Amino acid sequence: MTGAPQTAPARESMEYDVVIVGGGPSGLSAAIRLKQIAPDLQVVVLEKGSE
Repeated sequence: MTGAPQTAPARESMEYDVVIVGGGPSGLSAAIRLKQIAPDLQVVVLEKGSE
């Protein structure tokens, strides 16, 4: 081991205007409708992946 301090790796950053949690019918409908109303909005839908 050396005495040099260790730095954490840089994390990737993403920015969105709207985050929708859940990719079920309601979440997807909300995302689609938001994009229809405001095409410039940055929308992301988060869904739990398999374990």
